[in-house]
Amino acid sequence: MGDWWYYIAVMTFRDVDRWVKPVADIHQPEDLKTWIQRKITPERTQHIADYLVQQKQHFFNAIVVGIYEGEPEWYPIQVGTNPAMPKFYPQEKSKGAFGFLLLNGDEKIFAIDGQHRVEGIRPAIVRKEELSDDQQCVIFVSHKETVMGRSRTRRLFSTLNKYAKPVSKGELVALNEDDTFAIVTRKLIDQYRPLNILFVPLTKNANIPLDNRQCVTTVLGLYDLVRTLAIEPGDPRRRKLEIGPSQSEWVSQIYDQFREFWDLLKEHVEEFEEVANSVPALEIAGRYRTRDGGHVLFRPVGMKAFAQAARILVNRGSSWRNAVASLSQTSLDLNSPPWAGVLWNSFGHRVINKNAKLAYNLFLHMAGEPLAPAGYELLNEYRRSLDDSTATLPRVQ
Repeated sequence: MGDWWYYIAVMTFRDVDRWVKPVADIHQPEDLKTWIQRKITPERTQHIADYLVQQKQHFFNAIVVGIYEGEPEWYPIQVGTNPAMPKFYPQEKSKGAFGFLLLNGDEKIFAIDGQHRVEGIRPAIVRKEELSDDQQCVIFVSHKETVMGRSRTRRLFSTLNKYAKPVSKGELVALNEDDTFAIVTRKLIDQYRPLNILFVPLTKNANIPLDNRQCVTTVLGLYDLVRTLAIEPGDPRRRKLEIGPSQSEWVSQIYDQFREFWDLLKEHVEEFEEVANSVPALEIAGRYRTRDGGHVLFRPVGMKAFAQAARILVNRGSSWRNAVASLSQTSLDLNSPPWAGVLWNSFGHRVINKNAKLAYNLFLHMAGEPLAPAGYELLNEYRRSLDDSTATLPRVQ
């Protein structure tokens, strides 16, 4: 393809571990000109290893490797006609397309694209030996250890990553079959009427499109809420729920918990009850999301802060009912104190997304609850956000 010769092969995980070496084991990148791939991130390789060990239905796309030195030899298998297949007439270029690539052991092989997958395979086969016989598609390309050769390989690496368009976070929530929070998000949209797809559209990020007057949040916004409400942030089970495989008991538990939270919102926040009992075509949600701000809970950033405060109260022993009832009595006007300057830019008419901890602590303060963490300097942070050294905190309800 272009001026690249390449060979598509299949290797076992054991062979990948044996043959494909980290670039640092082959040569040290002494300066920027010799770098031919990105640095390995240990956390990412650990996630890949966990995925291989824990997910039976694991699958990778092809790894692209560079090969130089040694004496690799190609042994084609000639393909011809077969009386048993009278309709099969191979094209001339296909007749030598299959064969064996023989390596003598002196070759130096490194991953151009897929280095984290390679490094994730290594600990995975140690933890679960039967993975060693899994087969991985590997694309071999020729690499020359020269200035021009390294430049050519870097170009291939950057091209592979530049033109491979990543799936958006919203699309991942729509497709992921391992992430328990994503599965619950889809189940809510499919089965819980107040959060059907017209109330919760699929967008590429959590932001609500400016021209959408129907929705109460977005798919990614709902996903963030599910994660926030489901389990304490520091709970070690959170990572397991994200990487899977999912368990039906957890899906049911989190789904029921979220339904309870949303039902309580409808009970204690009349604007939510009005929207939930309407049809999206009436665009009632748009009344509470205006150019002047509107209602805090009709913005994903405001709803998440409310949910974080509720989760903290439940962690302290409150019921969901009491937590929602208490927090819903606080100020919910986005263009009024304390939210103007914290979650809403009144001059630019836009949402402020950077004050998450300040926002949920303001909810806790107004509800008369201790802050989280206990030593959080709420007044200083509030004044810093407003750029006003004389600002005072809102009254406790």
